[in-house]
Amino acid sequence: MRPLLVAVGRAAWREARTLNSIQGNNFFYFALLLSLQPEAMGFVWLLVGLLLMFPALLAPLAKIPALRLQLWPLEKRSTQFLQIFARPDLPGTPWLWRVLPTLELRQYVRSLDFALAGVFAVLASLFRFFTPELDPEAIPILSLLVVLMLSTLAQNLFALDGRAGRLRWRLSPAPGWRILARKGLPLLLLTAVLTLPLSPLPAVTGMLAALAIGHHFSVQTPLDAAPWRFTAGQFFPYGLLQVFALFSSGIAVARGELIYFPLALVAWAVSLFVYGRALESASLEKL
Repeated sequence: MRPLLVAVGRAAWREARTLNSIQGNNFFYFALLLSLQPEAMGFVWLLVGLLLMFPALLAPLAKIPALRLQLWPLEKRSTQFLQIFARPDLPGTPWLWRVLPTLELRQYVRSLDFALAGVFAVLASLFRFFTPELDPEAIPILSLLVVLMLSTLAQNLFALDGRAGRLRWRLSPAPGWRILARKGLPLLLLTAVLTLPLSPLPAVTGMLAALAIGHHFSVQTPLDAAPWRFTAGQFFPYGLLQVFALFSSGIAVARGELIYFPLALVAWAVSLFVYGRALESASLEKL
């Protein structure tokens, strides 16, 4: 049994080493800055750590070919023990594909960015409703933190498509602005749903600003990302600009300066057409 446990541990460690994409995530740098106040960020770092370890510990033997497992000289009892660490086969269409109607929604909910934002949004909503003396100005800040956790997805809209998917989008007869809108609108929808119990209008405004800036990185220098990982991006300068834009516009709307919402909407629309044209003329070798 000891060699089996060693093999499982080694597989889990190799899987955990692939989780370093958080170093290119916008929230990672923001959390580092807030770590100057450990009492405020201790829970968030604990949550991030649990999410990082979840895909590694869920099924560490899933990447080992089934044929190799069958060739191991194991007793039936040992083989049954190993099934605990292997991902089971799901017959038929996964439930996720039946519930979510579009490819983009299916991709986004399979990222750790969404998992972190979703868990944080639920806990923040419970905190709001069960804290009678909560400062009203804290509510939009909680909403914008949810947007921050999703903002790297806005910076790399084609990350989960892979190079083959990006080539298909590039060769599609659809205009570039429509492709970018199709990738961005589900992210706006997720933002509105997650922040509905908090403050959705500042959050949607912040996401519009994040998308307007993120189109550049999405089209010009896209990166690949695997499911159940944090999306990697480029914090300097695009991620930093995203953080500044989403917080400044979101806080302004939360304080009653509603003009920033249509301004963010116009900026997003202009960015759609500018980088939609860039997507149409992008070199196939750079995708």
